[in-house]
Parts: sequence; structure tokens; C-alpha cells
Amino acid sequence: MKYAFRHLLLGLLTIFACSSSALAADLKEIQQEIEQGKAILIDVREEDEWKEAHLEKAILVPGSEIASGDHNEKILAKLKAEAKPEQKIYCHCKSGGRAKLTARLLGKLGVEVIPITETYQEMLQAGFKPAEPK
Repeated sequence: MKYAFRHLLLGLLTIFACSSSALAADLKEIQQEIEQGKAILIDVREEDEWKEAHLEKAILVPGSEIASGDHNEKILAKLKAEAKPEQKIYCHCKSGGRAKLTARLLGKLGVEVIPITETYQEMLQAGFKPAEPK
């Protein structure tokens, strides 16, 4: 039941998030910034999606944990440990909706996050590399 409620909540929040406007950053530029250490990439999909496939150098921060508000201190500590103050933080998901929602929610917590609105497949097509399976 908890699993079904979480996905229903995420679905509703994604629909709401998709109605907001966000600037789509250039994927090649984002890729260069990550490679040069000027930015980090967080993956806001769920852990089961992450285990199935994820991008190299991406850091898992499930959107449901952020949306629930139950783990804000833990999430903020993780982001602080992963990102240097001068680094940009980009986030992505499967289709862009959860990325926009997460960016907005983390913004309310004082963390500037830039959502990538392109799909996971578009990111792969643009040259982002999938992580090697473990």
C-alpha cells in the first residue's frame, strides 16, 4: 500500500511539475561541465529504476524521498558532501517531470538545482554514458 501511495503521489506531483516552465540546458554543455568537475548530476528516479540502468557519474537521490519531506536533512547533507559550493547541481529523471519537481522542492530548501528536461534516452543519444552494471 505504501508503495502504491508513493507512486500515486509522485504521479500527481509530476503532472503538476510538468505545467511549470523550465529552461532546457544544452546537454553537451552539461556533459562538459560534469566531466570538468564544474557540476554534478543527481538522478531523482527511484532505486529500482537506478538499479536497472543509470548514467556514469550520476548520484542517486530518489525524488520520492525529497517529495515526502521525511529525509530533508539527510538529503541536504548528501548534496553538501557531493557538491562543492562552486559546482552546479543538475538533476534528471526518465522524462523530465520529476527533475522539474525536485529542482523546485530543493529550491525551497535553499539548494539551487537545474532540471534536465530531456528524457533519459535523449541524454544517452547526446553522449551521456550508461554506468557499467555491477
